Amino acid sequence: MQELNFFTKEQLHGFVKVRKGETKLGEKINLYEPSNVRKLEEQKKKGARFAILGIPESIGALGNFGRSGAETAFNAFLNGFLNIQSNRFLSGKEFVLFGEIKTEKLQEKASQLKDGSDFYHQKLHVLCDELDELVSPVIQQIIALGLTPIVIGGGQNNTFPILKGVSAAHKLKKGLNCINMDAQADFRSLEGRHSGNGFSYAKQQGYLNKYAVFGLHENYNPEYMLKTMGADETIHYQFLEQITYLDKRLIESIGFVYHDVIPSGVELDLKAVRMMPASITSPSGFSLEQARHYVRKCAEGLNVAYLHLSEAAPQNPFEGEVVGKGLAYLVTDFVKASLEKGI
Repeated sequence: MQELNFFTKEQLHGFVKVRKGETKLGEKINLYEPSNVRKLEEQKKKGARFAILGIPESIGALGNFGRSGAETAFNAFLNGFLNIQSNRFLSGKEFVLFGEIKTEKLQEKASQLKDGSDFYHQKLHVLCDELDELVSPVIQQIIALGLTPIVIGGGQNNTFPILKGVSAAHKLKKGLNCINMDAQADFRSLEGRHSGNGFSYAKQQGYLNKYAVFGLHENYNPEYMLKTMGADETIHYQFLEQITYLDKRLIESIGFVYHDVIPSGVELDLKAVRMMPASITSPSGFSLEQARHYVRKCAEGLNVAYLHLSEAAPQNPFEGEVVGKGLAYLVTDFVKASLEKGI
């Protein structure tokens, strides 16, 4: 697939810190080899269920008046994730490290644009459109191979091509359902593609059926967007300020998107996690433990089509370690809950 950079064993060894007497996830994880379909079938027979895909970009966040940094999240994740212990809880064979989207040229074009120059944001929106075209067919291919996508890195702009790819793969005429833990609904105007309107574009183009947003911040969602969502019976949202009993409110949101036939996407914007290094870091929000609870409950209660963890944006080595381990916890919690359910 021309859209992807694939990983080699040598690259994998660069991430894994080998220790005598211990086995790390990175020593057991499967690598995707596009020329060897038979090998993937063997991996699946041995338990491979989930495909990890990285999207190292910050184009969508910049186009939404955010900051760069999301392009480094996937690398931080690999450092944390591949050094988890392979043990009775997870061996590593459950995963296929699928690859990462080739974003280098688009990122370079974005970096050459000068903030404040004529049509700066509009040019970023065009680059985001080009990124959409790279992501969507890869998602479709992962599902066609019988794997569940776990997408890491980049902005929540990638929600749109993920929903598009899943809808195409499952041949869903009205799109799939989706639940999102987020401080902002990302249902902004159709003003050109960026990280703030992935869901509104997906809704407009028929890739999103029901949409539930969990944990919105009252201070950071424009009134026009709240009115638009409030007038749509297929959209359900809850504010962080109104959540007293987490499980009760979360079950309501999960119940809203649940369907025994239509699959659901699970989204988590890392800006929703308190003090997480993200495209916008917030002093108020859910704890990481609550976010972990969210992905577990979604995995347990829904017919899950994919997991997407977006907007993490570490700026230095310390933040990289926080992001890497945080994302690794979320991924492993999601997978453990899925396997316990019998996915």
